[in-house]
Amino acid sequence: MTEHIANQFYADSSITMVLYDELENSKEIRKCVMDGSVEASLLKPILILDKFQVIVAATRAIHNQRHKRMTTKTIHSEILFCLSPSKNISDSYRKFGLGDEDKCMLVVIVDDQDNSKLNAIQALIKGRQLPLSDLQAKADPSAIKTIYKIHDEELEVCPLLDAVVTRISSKETVTL
Repeated sequence: MTEHIANQFYADSSITMVLYDELENSKEIRKCVMDGSVEASLLKPILILDKFQVIVAATRAIHNQRHKRMTTKTIHSEILFCLSPSKNISDSYRKFGLGDEDKCMLVVIVDDQDNSKLNAIQALIKGRQLPLSDLQAKADPSAIKTIYKIHDEELEVCPLLDAVVTRISSKETVTL
């Protein structure tokens, strides 16, 4: 149910993803990430269409970190920022980050070879772990289209995931 993905662009880097629902302590988990006692990105699955969307954002965050071009302070907050079409950090956190009352979350961790980061956050979570294959069922395509400003005309020529990934990968080049 936990998925470790080797990064295709940076061979010495990996991305770990775990999906949860029925969360009872979102506020506590979020606080631990915000104060730095736990290292992870906590995402709202409602805005994640496919794990590929997260892989693209995480790879972009890793690239920004390695080239000393991060907009945020940590690699895990940079993933949230890279997912968002907005260049406003607070807006990115608000839209894509776990809220205090959210019952479902996607945990994303970069470079956790010994699973220490994953073990630290899993010790806190009061919820049910789901297979990552359930991610698409949690997504709200209508909300995704609204956040990324994707119109039906565009979807006549490409799938929604392609439109989203294009926006993530071209964020610094094109402002919507």
